Amino acid sequence: MDQQLLAKIAQIFEQLQCRLSLLDEGGACLVPHDDTLRPLPDITDENTIATMFGARYLRVPKAGCLLSAPEGTPDDVLRMAKNLIEALVQLSATSGGIGSAYQRILLNELSVAELDAAISEYRIPAQLSRCVLLLHMIQVQGRSARDILSEVIPMSPNDVLIAMDNHTAALIKCTAGMDELEDLKQFAAALQETVQEETGLPLTVGIGDIAQNAGELHQSYRQARRAIEIGRIYREDETIHVYSSLLLERFLADIPPETAAHYHSLLFNRRTSRLFSEEILYTVEMFFRKDLNLSDTARQLYIHRNTLVYRLDKVQRQIGLNLRSFDDAVTFKMLLEMKKCAANKAKKTL
Repeated sequence: MDQQLLAKIAQIFEQLQCRLSLLDEGGACLVPHDDTLRPLPDITDENTIATMFGARYLRVPKAGCLLSAPEGTPDDVLRMAKNLIEALVQLSATSGGIGSAYQRILLNELSVAELDAAISEYRIPAQLSRCVLLLHMIQVQGRSARDILSEVIPMSPNDVLIAMDNHTAALIKCTAGMDELEDLKQFAAALQETVQEETGLPLTVGIGDIAQNAGELHQSYRQARRAIEIGRIYREDETIHVYSSLLLERFLADIPPETAAHYHSLLFNRRTSRLFSEEILYTVEMFFRKDLNLSDTARQLYIHRNTLVYRLDKVQRQIGLNLRSFDDAVTFKMLLEMKKCAANKAKKTL
């Protein structure tokens, strides 16, 4: 049983205000989670409530589990909890249920009337701040990303995990208590670490803007998807991509490929090919990463400061750009990135 479903069952238990527990067939407590194994009574009839060691038990066949409550808990409470759990399991297993509704919301496939109907039918929170985190896994080993992630992702009652395709799942994350998108980025980093530890699989995350209501969720999803597309091109060494932090990259991605190729060739051409060796380009890249700080860059490259100055002066003599100047550094960086922009556009035409 996945974490999302268990979180919803925990919410039901809280609403019933009884000390209810859900146990698997081995006696491990799923809700609330507890690794201690409990002895279970032998119950074959799903309608029988058995008592053992001061606790009452009722089988929940559709969930493959047992309900447990302290002795003295009324029968109707146990049976009500059983019916609610089985309804949740059935809803989760139905392809046209709430999962399908959320998927269509994210893909913006619902009219205003259909959206209102889905919100009403599935009790989707209409006015709740949430954000879409798009979770992409390449190596899923015959299982869908959603199935794998549902077993390891910590879920709150208002979080929803939706399968988008075999390699991608969308986590609709409630942002209550989160002050800014930086909190979501930290959450994504912790999520990556958990997935790596539990499954050994890499995870790429795209984060859209916070949506204030259900009608804006599709925008957050589109932004999260775009963040991954752009981030993979312009920030290859990163695996968490925040849409709002990719302003320059989004601008570059919108430049026509012919324009990008033209301006890139003004600086990077046959005449300058000998200058821009792999060593020089790596030096310049590290200089930019270290915010144009000569001492930090030299330490990072394990070279003398004067060697770094010599390389930068060599670039200035041949192309006329002083990379120690902010304006010239920006010009160089923009023209360098134009190559990725043109290449990205070319790939999309294949």
